[in-house]
Amino acid sequence: MTSYLVMLQTNSNQPFIFSSPRLREQIGASFEITLLSRWVKEEAEKLLKQKPLPTSFWVSDSSGKVIVRFTDDEGAPKNLAKQLIREVTLRALTDAPGLDVTGVFIEATSNTVDADDLQELDRVFLEYSLNRRPAAARFPQFPFLERGSESALPASASLGTLEFSQESLQPDNFDESSPLSLPSRVKRVFASTSRKRQVDDVQERLAKQGKELKQELPLDPTKLAAAFQDGEEFEDAKDMLSSVGVVHIDGNGVGAIMRDLGCAHRAVQKVGVSTISDEESKGLQSFIMEVNRRLDDVVKDAIALSWYYVQELTPDTVVPIVPVLVGGDDVTVYTDGRYAIPFAEAYIHHYEKLTKDDDLLSVLAIVAGGKKTDAPERDQFEIDDYIIQNPGPLTASAGVAIVGRNFPFHIAYDLAEELVSRGKKLGKKPGTVPCSTINFHVLRYATVLDPDDTLDEYKGRAQRPFLIGCYAPDRIGDAPTTSPEEAPTAKPQPLSSWARILQAVAAFDGKKPDDPTQSTGDPFPRARANRIVKLLAEGDAEKATTEWNVALQNATGAGRLAKQLEHLPPHPSDSAGTGDSLEQIKWLLDLIDLSGNLPDGYLACRIGQGNDDGSAATTDDPTEGDAK
Repeated sequence: MTSYLVMLQTNSNQPFIFSSPRLREQIGASFEITLLSRWVKEEAEKLLKQKPLPTSFWVSDSSGKVIVRFTDDEGAPKNLAKQLIREVTLRALTDAPGLDVTGVFIEATSNTVDADDLQELDRVFLEYSLNRRPAAARFPQFPFLERGSESALPASASLGTLEFSQESLQPDNFDESSPLSLPSRVKRVFASTSRKRQVDDVQERLAKQGKELKQELPLDPTKLAAAFQDGEEFEDAKDMLSSVGVVHIDGNGVGAIMRDLGCAHRAVQKVGVSTISDEESKGLQSFIMEVNRRLDDVVKDAIALSWYYVQELTPDTVVPIVPVLVGGDDVTVYTDGRYAIPFAEAYIHHYEKLTKDDDLLSVLAIVAGGKKTDAPERDQFEIDDYIIQNPGPLTASAGVAIVGRNFPFHIAYDLAEELVSRGKKLGKKPGTVPCSTINFHVLRYATVLDPDDTLDEYKGRAQRPFLIGCYAPDRIGDAPTTSPEEAPTAKPQPLSSWARILQAVAAFDGKKPDDPTQSTGDPFPRARANRIVKLLAEGDAEKATTEWNVALQNATGAGRLAKQLEHLPPHPSDSAGTGDSLEQIKWLLDLIDLSGNLPDGYLACRIGQGNDDGSAATTDDPTEGDAK
């Protein structure tokens, strides 16, 4: 039987989303990328004249990437492949101008979906993508064309004049009278549909778990965008944010799974997990679709639960949360700068818990964890070759860039992406158990825009990124929740690595580490903390250590802080010396930034949570992650 595999994929998604400085356009652009699956479905139904499509049709369906299969049973598979690519790319051209969609096809070498064929399809796609004209070439620049507002593209007539009509979309009068490019106009029109579907999806997912967002979430993207930046039609001073948090989160090892789906499938077969109930469709094809579906559900559920958790921190006010990019295991969210770090940490917790509870994804964590450095090359899957040998959670790395209002989103995104990259280097250190990480940066000065240069300025005077999550105890050890002298009759319980850091923040702020609702009245002197950080920046570690020792002798709060820092990595040696003091004072910049960028009540809420609290992140109990 002859069959053809067809891949349709959006290219340059990040430039397409972040090419505009306007939040509304980014919301709309993100939604346009998700339309690819619908276009493929609708055009395939027209070609095959079948509803629903045969089960053999879908191979992979994720945000911005679709792989399908035509066989002799449907007609001439090669011609069908060509027609589908033509019709879908025409839809992209007319319905989402500026979106770059590429389609390729190959003849399959077997009667079923094969891992080698998928790799060949990827190779053909990459080769073709390098040789084709970019989507920007559709918009020629001439000296006599008016330039679009806030765009490098030429301005176009209004959508009403062009008779552009999509799903009864209603253009905004303010936008229609502005000199905008055609992609900008369409993105802005799609923003309203995107935001409504976004909020509806969050509410539906929370309802399935017995939760509800009590506050009325903003649906109007124009009013929502006004909180983040100037220049919108509706602006209200009371809703304007003082700082903006750009959160980028990327799963660890998911790319490796997708690059070698054959190995992942063999791992699942070895452990004995059934992907679907249909006995006739337990091959690689159904496995890929099932992984796509479950991973998509996990990511969206984690977003919904994190949204709920952050909103519960401040029941009386609405926290603006805007997921801008949700594709595969990648997530980018804009929010109030004070709630960005709590959102990122909550997401990682829920992502780990949801993947651990999924019988299929938990097995894939073995493959995502990587092989041992001394593992031999084999054709078959052997679980002994892998670092993680029991099903467990998938991990993720989060980067949070906290910037001022009106700061360009694309620069903040690049910074958050670099924070993730640096976190991954720590979390996926070769030969160790992979671990989730959280990294953040508070941008005070914008004189340097390159992410590497910006972050390199803080090298050697901060401890971030932080190891957090289920596998953190394997990497950094445990610490008791309560000190023996404070609760001599209580059995010490493991405290999460993140909660330990928050205890240090509480001590730094002059609050009781185990109960931040109570004040000790002795915060660490801020002037001295800033002075020590400055000395570290100047490379004068000796003077910085002297300042620290003076603080220990003269400030009660310094001693309490030092006691909490003993629980944080790197742990001090038995005979404390200059090196140990230097490692402790490198936490000061982290504590300063965390103290000033966390909402009121967060410390008490997060530190005081128990193991059975399902509404938010809980302790990283090593018994929860038996995959050591």
